[in-house]
Amino acid sequence: MEKFRKKTIKKENIPSTDKGIKVQDLIKLVERNEFTNKLLNLLDFESIKDEFIEIKGATTLFNIQNSINTRYKKEDLKSELNNISLFNNKDFSINFYNINDNEYFSDLKLNKISTTPIYSAQRDFFSGLFQMDKYATRLINKGYKEIVETNLQLLKGITQTIKKYRILHDKVENIFYLRAIISLNNYFNYDNNIAIVVGLLTLHNEMKKSKITYGLQLCEYNESFIRMFFESSEVNKLEKVGNVKNIIEVSNDEIKREALKFSGICSIIFKHKDIEKELFIKPQEIKSKILSIKHNQIPKTAIEELGNIENSEKVHKNLFEDISKIATIKDPEQIKFLVKRKVEKAKSEEIKRYRAEILRELNHNVSNLIELLNVFKKIELLANEDIETTEYLRFLMYQALVERR
Repeated sequence: MEKFRKKTIKKENIPSTDKGIKVQDLIKLVERNEFTNKLLNLLDFESIKDEFIEIKGATTLFNIQNSINTRYKKEDLKSELNNISLFNNKDFSINFYNINDNEYFSDLKLNKISTTPIYSAQRDFFSGLFQMDKYATRLINKGYKEIVETNLQLLKGITQTIKKYRILHDKVENIFYLRAIISLNNYFNYDNNIAIVVGLLTLHNEMKKSKITYGLQLCEYNESFIRMFFESSEVNKLEKVGNVKNIIEVSNDEIKREALKFSGICSIIFKHKDIEKELFIKPQEIKSKILSIKHNQIPKTAIEELGNIENSEKVHKNLFEDISKIATIKDPEQIKFLVKRKVEKAKSEEIKRYRAEILRELNHNVSNLIELLNVFKKIELLANEDIETTEYLRFLMYQALVERR
């Protein structure tokens, strides 16, 4: 669905007037409830509330998320299978009944909603019903509505497990979507609002302790995922290529178990035909991880984890040592072949969707390292709207350039 595609904000799109944001303004993103109040207390918000976060792009991040908050309401609904039906006329939907106990839906004076599943929600729903996802999907695609509904009725006689469903309400169009099925227990909602607040405050505190400064270089996001790239003022010369820039990537997935993550990555700055370009590459997590917070971590241990931001210096030092090996590449065609072979063999749907276009770019001959990097930049841009594919390609290019495999 078009409105849920990944969106991108680049450094050149950030207004020149956006020099940062006041702490007091930033925390408006975080709704005042018991959970977020505890987080703010642990972050010692009161002692820094009058400070200004000098990170270019911080206000842009605030405005992006505030706009999402204005349009969408995310509500977690507990429901028994018995209170669920399928289909809205001929269109597939997952419908929830007896929702009066939920304060949000009660305020809307609703006792039933029809939701359109997005992302993997349909698959996850049927997987939880004796792994019938492939079977149900085939029946739906073939138009066998009655068989699917009959199966659900039969299953209601077997199981009545209560699950928690993440409902997304598009308040502009007044449409409901099923985003995901989330854990009933031990789930702390580290959402994108918290990711932006915690990310900016953590880097702000780090800047006060060192001479390093940060600015938003790139942001990739949708309504429930965000990936922010903060470029460091540290730049290292890369022989025969250009420069390597240290970047801290702050990412958050509101659904997956590992919610909020800080990673150390790098970008390679090079010139192709006098045009400066920037290629992001990322190693496997064991090399890039600075710190991570899972959805099942209580706020106290989550905030304690933020102290590991100091690991970023070591992570970036090791990364530069690895990336420096790029200058020793003698046969760029061989490196290109490594990527081509992996793309050809990739089984994931994300890669299959772009495979023909990627292979078309990889069929161009490269005679030197700069031409190789330019081809890699082109294939990175091909999957620009797909978060998972872009992430996979960055990892794949790191493997080929650095690990030569």
